[in-house]
Amino acid sequence: MILNKHEENGSIENLYLSSNILASKYNTINKKLAIIFKGGRQYLYHDVKREDYNVFESAESQGKILNSLIKKYKTEKMEGEVDVTIIHQQINNIKNSL
Repeated sequence: MILNKHEENGSIENLYLSSNILASKYNTINKKLAIIFKGGRQYLYHDVKREDYNVFESAESQGKILNSLIKKYKTEKMEGEVDVTIIHQQINNIKNSL
């Protein structure tokens, strides 16, 4: 479930209330979808159709849609891990304000 959505210059960034996925960033121009997981791992999915991204974004469970729809795309594991401290803080602030 989306907690926060930000769109700007062909980029859509979301924070999620999910058991495994913290955030995503979708580039509408080059159709790349980056997903950040709770442990800090980040994967990049290439040539993701906008329709498939829309299903992922609006799903009650991003994890289910990731497994059933998004994982069919070419995947690249990004080097290193993301420091997720700030993302966790943002998510907690949003949850506390609900």
